[in-house]
Amino acid sequence: MSRMRFKELGTGSFFGDLVADRTVPEKHFLREIERVIDWSAFTEQLVRLHRGKGQIGRPPYNPAVMLRMLAMPHLYDLSERSTEAYVNDSLSAKWFIGQAVDEAGPDHSTLTAIKRRILDRGGERCLQ
Repeated sequence: MSRMRFKELGTGSFFGDLVADRTVPEKHFLREIERVIDWSAFTEQLVRLHRGKGQIGRPPYNPAVMLRMLAMPHLYDLSERSTEAYVNDSLSAKWFIGQAVDEAGPDHSTLTAIKRRILDRGGERCLQ
């Protein structure tokens, strides 16, 4: 597969990873999830959902980032719109998806679109 290109998160921030690393406890639930799930394994499978496998148009968000965001409504009983707000307000959520503390995350319509693509392609079959 050719080199994948995605919208870069967490780059160019004045704060870097310092704030999140100092404020998200090592025993935080999202850190525990990060340790047990290899999110990057889903990138190659889910990039097929993007037109031209992400090589056409503006770089998409990494599918692993979007999958992490799709997990949040289930973990915290949120809607897609509430997930957008939560990710933008929570340091632990920002850390979990890899965005800088002073950066806005993907919006709810982007989250809904990727969810719809996964469901349209058969959900679990899409991840095989």
